[in-house]
Formats: sequence, structure tokens, C-alpha cells
Amino acid sequence: MKALFFDVDGTLLDEKTHKIPESALSAIKRTRELGNKVFINSGRTSGMLKKVQGMISVDGYLCGCGTELIYNGSPVYYYKLSKDLKEQIKQASDKYGMLLYLEGRGGWHCQPSEALLKAHPLLKDYYTYMDAFIRSENGLDASDYDSDFEISKFCVHSDDGMGNGRGEAFASHNPSDVEGFFREYSGMFHIIDRGKGFYENVPKGHGKGNAVDRMLQYLGLTKDDAYGFGDSTNDIEMFKACGNNIAMGKHAPELEAFDPFITRRVEEDGIAYAIKELGLV
Repeated sequence: MKALFFDVDGTLLDEKTHKIPESALSAIKRTRELGNKVFINSGRTSGMLKKVQGMISVDGYLCGCGTELIYNGSPVYYYKLSKDLKEQIKQASDKYGMLLYLEGRGGWHCQPSEALLKAHPLLKDYYTYMDAFIRSENGLDASDYDSDFEISKFCVHSDDGMGNGRGEAFASHNPSDVEGFFREYSGMFHIIDRGKGFYENVPKGHGKGNAVDRMLQYLGLTKDDAYGFGDSTNDIEMFKACGNNIAMGKHAPELEAFDPFITRRVEEDGIAYAIKELGLV
């Protein structure tokens, strides 16, 4: 028995159609029929995976960079941030001039102040885009922003590295304080630089690799039994934990340090091609 771990965005999901190719669905169904276990291993919390869950049948979910693990519909592990830390994090948006996305199993929350959007006009455009994306995924937390909802991780978006839409760097008169943010939170969180001013913040002791380790131990499998499929920098920890790694045709160059099998792009049937070539069907 082997365990296959799939990232979502850019790996399973075609980022243009936001759908899983039929070839991938067929290949995953077949490898499960042969006795292999298939897991979604995503940076998304379970609240942002509702739509994906309706697209595909798998054996389990490793959500929120390892902060929630589910196998056969039952919880295996769950971690949430304390109420006090959540309240502290909520202050980071205005304090450091960043968009803030609070992520929990109920969904995502983002409620920037008018002062923030006025001081950082490019963040307003990005907020509009992200709000539409979160709503399209049925991922908006229904609870009030000031209520007692749970979160497991969070993301921030600064105006660091953003453009103005004309291929020019944006020079803000009041730039985001990225260094200040790092000073306050790097001791408590793994801060993953996703590029263009976007930072994913995962509580220490968690991550996609840690999630793989926990699930392998739960199943009684070893690293050599694990296959990791990914495309971005937040898949690095998963690649470290898996004995066999597959990078999508379009992938972050940092993944090549792990000597992965490089398959085709997701829209070019990359998942089905890799599963067949690696003898998993």
C-alpha cells in the first residue's frame, strides 16, 4: 500500500478552470481501487476545501498546513490558535499595513479597515480579488469578524513586491512594515514567502511535511511509501517528508532541489501521466 499526497492549487486544480481534470479523477480512482490511499494535503483549511470535497473522492484530508487531519471522515488531529493570540494577530493588519486573512475550519475571514485600504491602494484591488475568490469557493466564514470563531493559521499580503499594473514597481508613501511583522511573528510561526508580498503563516510544529509524518505514522507506513505531488514553495516540507516526489510541469524552481519526477502541467493531464509512469496504476 502506498500513500499519495496531493496539493490543490496548481496541482490538482487547473488554475484557469478551477476544476480537476477528468484524467486525474480517473487515475486517482483507479489507484485507490488497487489499494493505495489518496490524501489532499493543502495549505487551505478545511473551510476552504468545501468545493474541492464535492469534486473528488479521497481517503483523507491534511488541511491548513497540517493543523487538521481527517481520515475516512473522522478527525485524526486538530490544532487551533488561542483566543488571545488570535486577537493579537487581528491587530497586525493596521499595525503593519497588510491585508490579513484569518483561516479556520469554518472558513476564511478578511475585514480590512478603511484606513488600511486608503493608505495601500494596491491592497484594495487584491482584497477585491481575494474576496471574490473566497466566496466562489464557499469559503467565507459565516460568523461575525468579532465573534469567537476558531483559526489555525493566517496569511498576510503586503504591498512589498507588488506592481501597479503597468509592469512598474509600486512605490508606496506608506509601505507595509514587513520587517516589523517578521520580528513579531517569526518566533511563533513558519512564515512562508509565496511571492509578490504574500506570506503564509503556519504555527511552529506544523506544516505539510509534519502532516505527512503524522498520517504515515497513523497508517503504519514509511517515508518510502509516500508520494508527494506539488508545484509551489509551500510544498517543500511535503517533499522533505515523502520518499517519492512529483513536481508539476509548472512549478517553483526550489522544488528541483529534491530531484522530483517532473510531470506535465495539470491542464496537460500531468497527474494521470505521473501516476501511470510511476507504476501506481
